[in-house]
Amino acid sequence: MSTLQELVRYCTDEHQLGVLLLTGEWGCGKTYLIDKDLTEALSKTHFIVRVSLLGIDSIDALNSAVRKQWLQVCTPFLGKLKSEAERVKSRGSMVTALANVMASLNPLGGSIASALVAVDPLDYIPLDPVVEDRHDEKTEKRVVLVFDDLDRSRLDLHSLVGTITEYCENKGFTTIVVAEEEFVKTARQADPAIYKMLKDKTIAHTVRCIPDYRKIIHDIIAQPKWEDPEYAEYLSKNEQGLYDIFVSGPVDPKSGVDKYHNFRSLACALQEFSRLYEIMKEQNIQNTDPYLFSFVAYILITRNGIRKNGRPCFDFEEEDIRKLYPGYSSEALPECIRMWIEYGIWDDAAIREFISSLS
Repeated sequence: MSTLQELVRYCTDEHQLGVLLLTGEWGCGKTYLIDKDLTEALSKTHFIVRVSLLGIDSIDALNSAVRKQWLQVCTPFLGKLKSEAERVKSRGSMVTALANVMASLNPLGGSIASALVAVDPLDYIPLDPVVEDRHDEKTEKRVVLVFDDLDRSRLDLHSLVGTITEYCENKGFTTIVVAEEEFVKTARQADPAIYKMLKDKTIAHTVRCIPDYRKIIHDIIAQPKWEDPEYAEYLSKNEQGLYDIFVSGPVDPKSGVDKYHNFRSLACALQEFSRLYEIMKEQNIQNTDPYLFSFVAYILITRNGIRKNGRPCFDFEEEDIRKLYPGYSSEALPECIRMWIEYGIWDDAAIREFISSLS
């Protein structure tokens, strides 16, 4: 089964028990899979409520985020009211002003008005795991609650897992957790025995995200954001080469050295190379492919590092890049371009001089 089919099977199983963990390396398309593919696949029967745990530092904040997303997805009209209420509270309102005036005339009246302002009726709407379809009251949809970015949460792992379990087991939500599991186990310094205990108590199913690399890379290249139609056509002609750079495995699988596959970094690399392509086009440089492949490879490895024996590592040599990224050539990346990639320093004169030397 594909990753999507595994998720659909879990979400549509009426007798599923426990939480599903969707794991996979950063940038491999886990969130994209939830927001686009899973949402489309279950559009007639389910609402997908995804909550990012990034930056959330308390259980109260987490519960508030869940409520807000539930309102916006399942009851968009109420969600708008909730957002408007927050906006009014942050900027002040006529009701607040009235409460202040009443307080100056009648202390009791002012406190009553203030109490009314403080009460948000939307907070009393129960979060149900099954809700009516907003387009057809006779149809009910099940809510899939997705906790994304667990590996980037600032919450204590015990408290976080306990809260997620509460939504799944006691409140009846179909629940998915999205995380890079290896990072949770290593970077968060979780005791292996404790982590295994927490996982065994909470996670009933684990699915590794295995992306459709060819489809996603094609979609990145084919998206209509490129300002220059020639550049879009150029990328399209090099789609196979870019696929080979991104997907190919290590020369020696037993070496314990491998690369990460981050689609965000790939999209960013293609966007930034367009600046070099424009100059190359101005100066009528014909054979630009080696510079594209080398540029993309260098961005991928400098931003994501490499994997050594399963762990992230940024201590790599030129030889590592050549082994992991076919088509890479250090000669295609002079110091001026490396400075731009690594430190964001665009030396226009030096870059133009280098490109001019290629003709």
